[in-house]
Amino acid sequence: MNIKTTLVGMALLAVLAAGAWWARSPSPTAATAPNAAAPAAGDEALPDVTFAERTADVGGVRITLSVLPNPPVALATFRVRVRAEANGSPAGIEAGRVSFEMAMPMGDHRYSLVAGQNGWQEAEVTLPRCMSGKRRWYATVEGTVAGRLRSARFRLDLSAPQ
Repeated sequence: MNIKTTLVGMALLAVLAAGAWWARSPSPTAATAPNAAAPAAGDEALPDVTFAERTADVGGVRITLSVLPNPPVALATFRVRVRAEANGSPAGIEAGRVSFEMAMPMGDHRYSLVAGQNGWQEAEVTLPRCMSGKRRWYATVEGTVAGRLRSARFRLDLSAPQ
């Protein structure tokens, strides 16, 4: 082996190591975005929508999230409903979407919200069951409310399929 081959090999190894570091580094999420509802101390501070609808106050806007059925079941389609209020009045969510993630990579789970009844916006969602046995998912609601981009984060635990 000559010095040139060794240097090329070391450069390639450095590029691969940098790529692995970049891929594993945390990406900016809704919790770090402006006007995001970030947990005060871990995910237990996030509103839990597993059994009932919950709200998050984000920059003068109250965002309510509901899942049906309660609790949602892995590998089964369930309904997500979202409603926003600004200054105590119902407010529309423009370009609304809800995305789901776990503490580990589980693929892309983003859903556009469409108009539902009584001011709710909805999405039909199906989430996989994690092979590790963990059930905790995080839902991030994003959209423009009252002229500003808003983001709120919630948590939910999936039930095992029957």
